[in-house]
Amino acid sequence: MEYVLILIVIAILASVLTENLGYIFFCVTGLLFLLSGLLVITFFICSVLLLMSKRKEARFLRVDLPSENAKYKVAYYLVEGKEIPCLFPEEGIFRKRLYRTDKTYHVLFNKKLGKAFDRFAVATCILGLVWGVGFGTILLLMYF
Repeated sequence: MEYVLILIVIAILASVLTENLGYIFFCVTGLLFLLSGLLVITFFICSVLLLMSKRKEARFLRVDLPSENAKYKVAYYLVEGKEIPCLFPEEGIFRKRLYRTDKTYHVLFNKKLGKAFDRFAVATCILGLVWGVGFGTILLLMYF
């Protein structure tokens, strides 16, 4: 939140000092384009990791913090007798409906990372990649 306020103050100062709103529009759009590119790169890497993963049967165990310094909780699955965390944070809104211990799930297990991709992580990778590319394309079209 502080960063947004800093950006607003900088935009106001730039508009007062330069009296040119086109420059501010160009800078804001460039910043959004940069963030969109970082989003695409992040989800592209996750998609490559997803493609390198093997489909395994798993049983949901619990939702917990992966370490003491972590901010987000992740789902833990039992895969081949080992407790494996999911790569992405858990869906906290409907936790009791989405994560059930009485069902067997299929996850994509990346042995090199030691992490699993559950169905929500797969959806996050695909939607994040599509959204990042779409948003970047719209910003690029705004330039021309």
